[in-house]
Amino acid sequence: MMNIQHRIDRPYEAGCIEVYGDEPFEWRILDHAGHVVRDSAGNGSDAGCGYDSPIIALRDAIAFDADDSVVPIFFRHAADAELENAAQVHRIADVLRAMATALKSSSSQAILDRRHASDDEAQDYLDARIAVMEGIVQELEESAGRLQAVQQA
Repeated sequence: MMNIQHRIDRPYEAGCIEVYGDEPFEWRILDHAGHVVRDSAGNGSDAGCGYDSPIIALRDAIAFDADDSVVPIFFRHAADAELENAAQVHRIADVLRAMATALKSSSSQAILDRRHASDDEAQDYLDARIAVMEGIVQELEESAGRLQAVQQA
């Protein structure tokens, strides 16, 4: 059984970072589904990084996870990459839907505000704002649908 020293949520992505072992320590980054994205023990040497301190290992894991220039992400199997890509598509579609929902709420508020507009210029402004928001909502929802269709294909 693996001795987990620290487990924190990933600050920039879904998933967690774990520091494990009994001196020496190693770290690993897991995606939202629990698949290992990167493990310091698999850095190309048989010994791993071998940290003397779990805190230093945690610091390095967070720094590694934050470094967008680290390409590619090292997966143990191609199937893991496919799973992570599918999960990322799903997360992006969810974000698009959330944005659409927020805009729908703003659009509803603009419709309510329009009823209380005191002059034609204010009403015209709110009408234009509502039309633009409805167009953006439609595009976001269509994009989310296209992503979902790609993911299912």
